[in-house]
Amino acid sequence: MTLLLLMACSEYDYADIARNETFVQPELDGATDVLFVVDNSPSMEEEQERLQSSFEVFADVLSTSLADFRVGIVSTDVGEAGALRGQFDRDTPELTAAFAQAADVGVSGDREEQGLESAWLATQNTDFSREDARFNVVILSDEDDHSPASVSIYMQQFQRHAGASGFVLHAIVGDEPLGCVSQGSAADAGVRYIEAAESTGGYRDSICQGDYGEILERIGLQVAGLGDSFYLGELPQPETLEVRVDTVLIPGREQDGWTYEPDENAVRFHGRSVPRAGMTVQIRYQPLLGSPIDSGQ
Repeated sequence: MTLLLLMACSEYDYADIARNETFVQPELDGATDVLFVVDNSPSMEEEQERLQSSFEVFADVLSTSLADFRVGIVSTDVGEAGALRGQFDRDTPELTAAFAQAADVGVSGDREEQGLESAWLATQNTDFSREDARFNVVILSDEDDHSPASVSIYMQQFQRHAGASGFVLHAIVGDEPLGCVSQGSAADAGVRYIEAAESTGGYRDSICQGDYGEILERIGLQVAGLGDSFYLGELPQPETLEVRVDTVLIPGREQDGWTYEPDENAVRFHGRSVPRAGMTVQIRYQPLLGSPIDSGQ
């Protein structure tokens, strides 16, 4: 008989029957192209340095996946007509160093940054984006977009260009509604870029963060078709969660471990603990009685 521990101070009862859930980390089916659009206006020196120093996390995720990836860099200055500052793939020697050199786009660009237009020009004036590849754009800018067309028009153009493979835009920009300040630098709210990211299901984060490693890791995982979050079928007693990847017990911590995200009812992996393609994730926990049960489990 199931033993019920009735807790007067909780909305739920506890059960002593453990729940086991198993997931398999998927892998991207097909090629993926990632275009970084880096603001090269006079106020961007510190932000470019943060991007360069944080890129290793992104490169590590892609390099250890099976993704057929291509990475390119353009500036926000449309006077360059979308010309690539660099292009890289799995065979690029010293990928992180090569990216860092190309991402140093300088700070003498046009003050009227046009990131969306520059990305679109890159699709028209270069052979960077492949016809059969999922197309990803990552914007890094401390001002809002000043491109001539509406956000919806650009999104429609990118979607048509990507076709069935799909298109996603990610934004590392100033926070809404008033922007942000960090380490002596400031950023205006990236309203149009945030709208673009939200409309395509992309990630967004503040350009005022002292390190871009976390957001680049999440973008890299999505680009590679991998997930860092695994959603549970019932609400757990958090202290009973036990997480294994391919039978290896993973510690519950923010650095190279996992954390429980109550708002999403999910286990989220961090850093080197994120499962790679084909790995099996096993999560065991004591559920809270009264929580919904996933019929697929």
